[in-house]
Amino acid sequence: MKYNLRRLLLKLVLGVGLAYLPSTGYAAGEVVLGFLDDMSGVAAESGNDALHAVQIAIDEVNQKGGIRGRKVRLVVYDGKQDPQLTATFATRFAEDDEGLILIGGNPAVPVAATIPVINELEVPYFTLSAATDSFTNPSTPFHFRFGPANSQDAAAVADFIAERGFKKAAVINNSLPYGIDGGSAVEKALKERGVEVVAHETYDTNATDLSPQVVKIRDAKPEIVVIWPYPADGGRVLRALHQLDVDAVRIVARIALYETLRKMAGETGDGALVTNTVDTERPEVQAFFKTFGERFGERPPTMYIAMAYDAAKVALQVAATDEVQAALEKGDLEGARDAVRVNMERIGRFEGLQGKPGTAYQFGPNQHQGPPNRDWFVWMEVRNMGLVKADTSKVGPKR
Repeated sequence: MKYNLRRLLLKLVLGVGLAYLPSTGYAAGEVVLGFLDDMSGVAAESGNDALHAVQIAIDEVNQKGGIRGRKVRLVVYDGKQDPQLTATFATRFAEDDEGLILIGGNPAVPVAATIPVINELEVPYFTLSAATDSFTNPSTPFHFRFGPANSQDAAAVADFIAERGFKKAAVINNSLPYGIDGGSAVEKALKERGVEVVAHETYDTNATDLSPQVVKIRDAKPEIVVIWPYPADGGRVLRALHQLDVDAVRIVARIALYETLRKMAGETGDGALVTNTVDTERPEVQAFFKTFGERFGERPPTMYIAMAYDAAKVALQVAATDEVQAALEKGDLEGARDAVRVNMERIGRFEGLQGKPGTAYQFGPNQHQGPPNRDWFVWMEVRNMGLVKADTSKVGPKR
C-alpha cells in the first residue's frame, strides 16, 4: 500500500499493533465513514453524544436505501484523548478500513496530532468542537471544522460583555492549548471593545488549590469573570470563586455544557452563563432532540450533539455527489476522497442544527471553518446542575 513505510514507523514508535485488514467496504458496495473521538476519557461525554448523533444521521439515510443503493457503514474508534493513539487510528481508517470520510474530534490535543496525518494520507477529516484557531487558519486541504473556533467564541463573549455595559473583566483559563488559546482570544476581543481586563490568570489542570489565582482575581475587583477551562478543573474554578467571595457575574466557555463540570461545581455553578450554538426555539432543533432522547436518553441540547449530526449530514450529502460516486464505482478511493474535498469547497451554505434561524455553515476553497462569525451563539444558564435558556435581559454590572 502507498503508506506502508509510514505505518511501519508508527507501529515502531507507538507500539500499537495494527493488524492488516483487507478491505471489503467498496467491494461490497458500501460507503465507509469513520468516527474517531474520546469515548472513555475525560471528554467521553461529548464523544459519545457526538457518536450517537452521527448514528442517527446514518440510520436515516440507510432506512431510505443508502446512498444510490450503497449502504453506509460506520467504523468507530475510541482515541481516549491520546494524540498518538488517535493519529494511529486515523491511519488505520485510511489504510485498513479504506474509509471515505472521518468524523470526530472534540479535544484539541489529539486533533492537533491528527490533522497532519490526514492531510498526508489525503483523507477528508470533519472535526467538531476542537477550537484552536490555527486548525483552520490557514486552511489545510483535507480538514474541515464544524465547531466554532476560539476566536469566534471569544468574540461572542466579548460582544455580550461590552453590550451589557461591563467595564472591568477578569479572565482565568487552564494551561492546555484550548485554555491558553481561548484565554488569549477573549482578552484580545475584550480590549478591542474597550473592556479593561483587570486580571488574567492561568492554572495547571491538575492543580487542586486554585486560591492563588482566584485571590488575584478577587483583589482586582472585576465586574465579570470569564472562565476558559476543561470539565473537572472548570468545576474547581467555580467552587474557588464562590469560596473566596468573588462577587462577579461568571461566564464559562462552552465546556460548562459538560455535565461533568456542572456536577463538580454543584450549587456554586448556579447562575453561570454558558455559550452554546443550539437555539431550542427552532422547531427542527426541537424535533431532532426529541428523536435523540427517545433513542439514547434525554440529553441537554448542546453544540456537541448538533455539530456532529450536521457534520454527518454534510458527509452523506457530499458522498452522494456524482464525482464521488463515479470514483467509487471505478474503485478509485483516492479519487473519491479528493472529490469529497472538491465538493466540500463547492458546497457553499449548509443550514444545520447549529446557529440562530437563517444562519448557515459556509465552506469554500479557502474557507474550511464552517460556522460564520455572527448569529451563531445562544446563551444558556446553569441551574441546579442543569442547563436552561438564559434570560440575559437583566444581566449587567452590579451598581
